[in-house]
Amino acid sequence: RISLKDLEKAKEKLVIMHPLPRVDEIDYRVDETPHAKYFQQVRYGVLVRMALISLILGAIE
Repeated sequence: RISLKDLEKAKEKLVIMHPLPRVDEIDYRVDETPHAKYFQQVRYGVLVRMALISLILGAIE
């Protein structure tokens, strides 16, 4: 489980990614740190899947 205490020792540029849902693997307080990139990862994943579906269905070339 990743906690705020773990992040005290982390490098400034540390990035935490996770495919979600995160259940008990990451403390919810980590969400508010600059290290948490999993919500951005999910947003980008949705956009990529939308683009792939559009390509497959022929909506875009």
